[in-house]
Amino acid sequence: MAKIVPPMNFGLVEDGFYRSAQPSELNFSFLEKLNLKTIIWVGAEEPSEILLSFLDSQGIKLHNLAPQVSLNPHFPPPYTDSGVVPISGQYHLPPLPPPPEPLIIQSLTLLLRPSTFPTLVCCNMGRHRTGTVVGCYRKLQRWALSSILEEYRRYAGMKVRILNEQFIELFDTDLVSITAEQALA
Repeated sequence: MAKIVPPMNFGLVEDGFYRSAQPSELNFSFLEKLNLKTIIWVGAEEPSEILLSFLDSQGIKLHNLAPQVSLNPHFPPPYTDSGVVPISGQYHLPPLPPPPEPLIIQSLTLLLRPSTFPTLVCCNMGRHRTGTVVGCYRKLQRWALSSILEEYRRYAGMKVRILNEQFIELFDTDLVSITAEQALA
């Protein structure tokens, strides 16, 4: 009997809409049970080759919204002068920026199309980028900001990013719209 193991930070956002970290081979039998049509990848890096092979074998459409270049301004590594701030003899990295607004808008536009469901939104760890997409989705649903941020924090744990929370709070939902034809596509 195959083990049914959900990906890290897996959660049900609403019927047919799931969130998680990047699935590994251990999670594939679980994903098969979801009968996914679509995966929306919002990670900063490309998804793994093994995940891409699985999606191809299952006929799951991948919307890869990963940037073509790294968005992490803190590399090269901290032993250089680029991207680090010395404080009290120690090096501290400045806070990471939230995901780019176009990535969030593209993700939400896809999520407003019923034809993409059931769908999984994921990034490397399923915390920050995925959490920001889900947080902005909750804004579209007119959730209270306190509830949106509580959900974000539940998945981010001790690694909450204040800039992501601020992005969610200030996100303009009027930037997301689809036509009737797009909704049916």
